Amino acid sequence: MRKKALINLLIKIVISGFALYYVFSHINLNQIAEKISASNPWLLMSALIVYALSQLVSALRLKVLFKHLPIHITHLENIRLYWLGLFYNLFLPGGVGGDGFKVYLIGKHFKTELKKTIGAILSDRISGLSIIVILLLVFVPFINYDIPLKAYAWAGIPFVAAAFFLFLYLFNRTLTRAYLPVMGWATMAQLLQMLSAILILNSFDMEARDMYDAYLFLFFLSAIAGAVPITLGGIGAREVVFLWGAQYLGVNEGSAVALSLLFYTASAITALPGLIFTFQPSKILARNKVAKL
Repeated sequence: MRKKALINLLIKIVISGFALYYVFSHINLNQIAEKISASNPWLLMSALIVYALSQLVSALRLKVLFKHLPIHITHLENIRLYWLGLFYNLFLPGGVGGDGFKVYLIGKHFKTELKKTIGAILSDRISGLSIIVILLLVFVPFINYDIPLKAYAWAGIPFVAAAFFLFLYLFNRTLTRAYLPVMGWATMAQLLQMLSAILILNSFDMEARDMYDAYLFLFFLSAIAGAVPITLGGIGAREVVFLWGAQYLGVNEGSAVALSLLFYTASAITALPGLIFTFQPSKILARNKVAKL
């Protein structure tokens, strides 16, 4: 099993490396370096804080799902568990992964049914993905590119929302009661991440401010690409989407790739405190044998 995990990790490193090589060989690296070095540090710091807030909101979203299983976990312990998952997903993507480790710890301390725990964590992921798709549909009519039926993109929003409800209904009907609050927290998390991207764009002091629709469309599209588990924490996949998208939508390629790299940096810095919980992860939930909501 360890050998398989190592092979998967090496494959992801190779794919990420090739993707980054492709991007950097098709763009002026000096242009990216200049944009990043000349960016407003206060706006970048604000973007980092806003992104960290989005992760706190995401942790609350997951707790809502735990509550309906029910899993009696306190807010602080849930945040610790969530941050441990962030660190594992970003820095140790070749092993069990953050989600897998959360399933293990919860099963160990709460003796919950494996299918239910996996369902809650998977539902958490899919809720975020659903909101990303909805926001993509919101931006489609505004981008300067000829997409078939783009004027009717908003008509697809109710179907995406209904698809997530159907997923909950089929996987675990108990979680359908969490549908509205989970979608609310998921929307707030993605809007905070969008605000973080806007702050990064504003830090560049350039034309991006007049093309928010195109940049944000690529931002959410790259989030979907980064979620596909074929690269090292999504690095490389997002940059390729930004590069290709910038060429199609007529936005500055350097600004697009710089946005991607800086947003990844924000996610890495935010996830880094999760390292603290890797030393004795079993203690995160040790007290929950008697804890109550």
